[in-house]
Amino acid sequence: MNSRRLAGSAALLTSAFLWATGYLAVKQMVEDVAPCLLLAMRFSLSAVILLVLFLPKLKKLTRGTLATGIRMGAALFFEFFCYTVGLQYTTVAKTSFIIASYIILLPIVYFIIRKKLISRGDILCSILCMAGLGLILADGVGGFNRGDLFGVFSALFYAVHIVYSAQYAKEYDGGLLNLVQIATAAVLALAAALISGDFFVADVTAAFPPFWSVLYLAVVCTILPYVFCLLGMKYVSTMTSGILLSFESVFATILSVILLNERLYWQLVAGGAIILAAVILSEVFAVLPASKRRRQE
Repeated sequence: MNSRRLAGSAALLTSAFLWATGYLAVKQMVEDVAPCLLLAMRFSLSAVILLVLFLPKLKKLTRGTLATGIRMGAALFFEFFCYTVGLQYTTVAKTSFIIASYIILLPIVYFIIRKKLISRGDILCSILCMAGLGLILADGVGGFNRGDLFGVFSALFYAVHIVYSAQYAKEYDGGLLNLVQIATAAVLALAAALISGDFFVADVTAAFPPFWSVLYLAVVCTILPYVFCLLGMKYVSTMTSGILLSFESVFATILSVILLNERLYWQLVAGGAIILAAVILSEVFAVLPASKRRRQE
């Protein structure tokens, strides 16, 4: 693995870890805050911060960057909308497992959006990765409820967002692309909050979370992960990116063991080993000579 691919992989793993902390934060906050209102605050604050940071670069904003960022932002909003609403009705473990199923949907979405077939090796890595995730979160899988259904839709939009991100991260400025997609998600979240009436509450103090909690979600769980994600995808293939980002569920499980005192079970060790094997295999396929593989980025 060359230095750029190594740096890209590290950036994607960092994104996965930061997103994993968001599972715990959102689960606690969504018990008291309406989902659309929470999303509106999260993405709006993120957009404002990014606008301040990238204000000097706005003159370089092109129509292509704007159109692409809007497309990515729409997928991003629906991914987080389904994920946040779903957490009201199900557990973090089940949600993280179901959303991680995007790794199986990724080859299908990749083919539909980009009209390109992927290699059998990539499909094998996806299946291995999903098997590992299934083992890790086996104790969290029970009956299927409406929260889990939202998780399925979140996984679908997650796969769409990854394909778009991997496709355009190499083509457009990552900072501006991130600004446009976050701003788009903020506008959609604000519209959803207004339509649902989440802004009009009797007890404002109870309905709005502490500023520092929202700031954590905006910076640590939104801005930074997508900066690292778009950076990593410049040097790592779509399928390998998807596998590395699936460590989000692994990290979420580990954090729940450490912070929530949940028990450590053998599936965690076995599943982690399988996922690691999938990542290694994906890298092996990535460096095979072109004559021996059919990878299409």
